[in-house]
Order: sequence, then C-alpha cells, then structure tokens
Amino acid sequence: MKHNCTRYVRLACWGLAAINLHPSLSFAQPWDSKFYNPKPAKDDVILPMPCDGSLVMKKVFTPTNKPLDDIKIILGSNQKELGFAEYATPNYIAGSFSDAGKERYYLIGKYEITALQYQSVMNETCPTPKVNLSFPITDISWFDVIAFTDKYNRWLIENQSKIKSSNLPNGYVRLPNNTEWEYAARGGSKVTESEFRESLFPMKGNLESYAWFSGAKSANGKLQLIGRLEPNPLDLYDILGNASEMMFDSFRMNKLDRYHGQQGGVIVRGGSYLTPESSTTSAFRTEKPFYDDKGGYKSKDVGFRLVYTTEVMNSNDKIKELDKEWSQLGNETDSTKNGNVVNELEKITKQVEDEKTKKELNKLNTLLRSANQARDEQRDRSIQSALQLGAFLCANVSDLNSKFEYNDNLYKTMANEVCDPKETDALEDDNMCSKAKLDNLKKVVDESKSARDFILKYYSDTIVNTASNYEKNTINDQAKSTQFILENSGKANMSDYLKLYFKHINQYMESGKIERTVWLQTCTEIKGNK
Repeated sequence: MKHNCTRYVRLACWGLAAINLHPSLSFAQPWDSKFYNPKPAKDDVILPMPCDGSLVMKKVFTPTNKPLDDIKIILGSNQKELGFAEYATPNYIAGSFSDAGKERYYLIGKYEITALQYQSVMNETCPTPKVNLSFPITDISWFDVIAFTDKYNRWLIENQSKIKSSNLPNGYVRLPNNTEWEYAARGGSKVTESEFRESLFPMKGNLESYAWFSGAKSANGKLQLIGRLEPNPLDLYDILGNASEMMFDSFRMNKLDRYHGQQGGVIVRGGSYLTPESSTTSAFRTEKPFYDDKGGYKSKDVGFRLVYTTEVMNSNDKIKELDKEWSQLGNETDSTKNGNVVNELEKITKQVEDEKTKKELNKLNTLLRSANQARDEQRDRSIQSALQLGAFLCANVSDLNSKFEYNDNLYKTMANEVCDPKETDALEDDNMCSKAKLDNLKKVVDESKSARDFILKYYSDTIVNTASNYEKNTINDQAKSTQFILENSGKANMSDYLKLYFKHINQYMESGKIERTVWLQTCTEIKGNK
C-alpha cells in the first residue's frame, strides 16, 4: 500500500497546517514537471500528491476584503438560443482566503486532472510517470470524482509532516461550482468588465491557439496532452475544450434573471475535443445525468479540475466576526437628518408588547436592511466606475495637452521664426509658409486646444459630481478596490492617474475650489514621469 486512510476525520473540522507555495518540494523522487506542469510560472501554487506527485493551482482573486464582501457578476450569454441553459444570469462571487488583509481569493487547478494524478490517489500501487498518463483523466463518473477528492483530502491530512509550512490557510480540494468555474474561465479580475462579458476571454490569436475543439484544424477527434496551447488570462490551460469539466453543484435551468428551482443532473462546462468551434464559449453549459443504464454516467470526453477552498464557519472567532459583520449589513452608518432608520425601528420593536405587531416590525426591519444593502452595493459599484472614469480622463487630458503644446509650438515656430510675415500673403498655397498653410496650422492648434479644454471640463465635472454625490469615507473605502481592479485587468498604467484623481477629489472637498489649471498640470506631470 502506498498510503493508508485508517483514520476517518470529519472534513468540516480538519485543517491543513501548510501547503507549499513554491515548486521545490523536498521528496525523494518527485515527478518531472513535464508530467504535471509543462508551463511553469512563478506564481504557481503547488500541492503535494501521493507517489511524490504534485498538483498545480492558481489564485483567483476577487475584489473583496471582508468575509461577507462579495461582488455581483453576470454569467452566461445574451444569446436566446438555448437560453434556458446559458442565458445571462446574475450571480455573486467571493474568495475563501485572504493574505494579510489583501483581496480574497480561491484556488483553481491550472490544468485538468491527469490520468497520472488520478491514479496516484486511487490506485493501490504508484503509477510510473510517463507521457501517455499526461492526458486529462476521462471516462469517470461524478461519484468517482467525489471519491477521488475525499481520498486525496484524507491523504493530505495524514501527510502534513511531508510538506513545509507556509502561509496558505487551512482548506481542502473539491470540484468547482458553476460560478467559481465560469468566473475563472472568463478571466476573473484579470479582464475588464466588457471583456468579462464576451463569449471568449481575450485572445491574441484564433481559438485553435487556446482550445481543443472538434475538426481537422484543432483536436481532430482526439483527446490532447495538458498544457500544449495558450492559457486564459488567469494562466489556466484547457479551460475551454479538450476535456469537458464536471461541476460540484447540480444543473439548474435559467429563468431570465435567475436560476430555476429544480435541481437536475451534472453540470458540464467548457466543451471538449468533440464540441464544435461555434459552441466552444465561456457560457457553454450542458447537463449530463448522474446515472445511466450502466451506473454512474461516464463519457470519454468528460473530466474535471479542482478548486482549493474552505468552509465558511471554521472557528468560533470566525463565527463571531461574521455575526458582527452581518449585524451591520443594511444599517445606515452615515448621519442623516432622518437618523438611522433601521436602529430606530429596532428600538420601537423592542418596546412593542403585541407579538403579532412585533413580528411584522421584525419583518419590515429585515426588508429595510436588505434594501439598504442592495443600495449600498449599487453605490459602491457606481463609485468604482466614477473613479475609473476619472483616472481615464486624467490620462486622456494629459495626452491631449501634449498634442496641443506640440501643435502650438510648431505654429509659433513657423509663424515667428521660419516664415517671414511680410511674404506669407504673396506665397502660393502649397508653400509651407503661405497664409493658407499657416491658417490651417492655426486651425489645428485651436481644435487641439478645444479638445483638451472639453476633456478638462469633463474631468472637473466628474470631480465635483463624485465629491457631491458620495461621502468622503465611502469614496475612500472604494479606492483600494478600484486600484485592484485596474492593476489586475491590464490597466496598471492607470494606477498613478487614479491616485491623482482621488487626491483631486479630496482637495476639492476640503477647499471647494475648481482648480482646472492645477489639475491639468499635475495630470500632465504624471505622463512626463512615466
């Protein structure tokens, strides 16, 4: 026996003391990385496996900080064909872990689980690493996968001494749920909001460079080795195509703006080497039965990848933290002339003796808190959008100012130094010093100045509107989240402009002065420093 599981421990109570975040684990004869990580990266998270094996995972960050924070995302597509299965539906996502108060995240497999990894857990003897075991494991049932994750988690518990300590919190592996999978497949926080809603994540080439689908120009009807194509923005390989992937939760139909109440069979995502190119999208979602006439449903093109996560209430301290945070949801914290309605209603309810009336007041209190919470979430998203817009306008006005200064300097040089003002009227129109040419150049100068001034006015308006519409503390609370969104969606070059816009808002709040000239100068200075 290569490993044993003589102790049975309730998964809800156990915790892994440590998981190594670096690929250099100390084992006697570890697998060659070509068998489990053909495209290594510095931020890979490595979990040990039986038989001196390894599993590579990636952090999927969400713009959330506190345990009850989550973000609204739209999954599915806007295509009405197969709308009952794939139509756009609101969902919410949050991470399980946080490093030193930073954005919360969960972990997802960089690759689909291979035959080698599956056998290392499930077989009685260790498999020999070889190329033909580096294909995704398929032809297994959902129940086989659940047995695999259970056995693997128990092995991790019993082999804590084989791994070095690190800062990764306690957790366990399981299948991803529908929301976790699609959020990661679309690129998560590494893509912009508009890119997130596209049918495919951003690609530099054609789909065949990123996914194995049916047809001669791609998979040609054959399952492929892991990691041979390009990854998605989160560095996940074969998230579309190759082997379809099973989810943890059951299939539910779409009912326009929500999922239907009936729970169905196994959700299968991503498409496979047998899926047509036209169907290979981030929204593609189909249902397979848990059972067929042979037992647990299996298919030659359906496999899986794992997530690493944890339970919600994993300690008494966490329960207290959640209870405190929950009690604040929907409670107005800013002072208004109407006072804190929720707290006042709670005071009134405590004074009421009639149980029926008290019950109705408690119900009203819950509805009011829920409405307040929805309002606050909408407000926060609006602030984040306003901050991103302000950063863009600051960068844009600096570009336009550079163009104006270039055109203005060119015109002044031509008019005052190169050309003789006494001769301009007599020159032919095609001469660079002719009145027609100089008038045209002056028109370009005026147009570039008008364009700059228009954006500068727009920038100033956004400062005033943002400062007028939101409390200072509320804006401050969203600055960090907006910074994270910009840096993780490929807009890191906008970070300095965001900080400056935030500074301009605070200056305006303190002084009440519209300082367009100063704002233009400081926006332009950032460009000069880059």
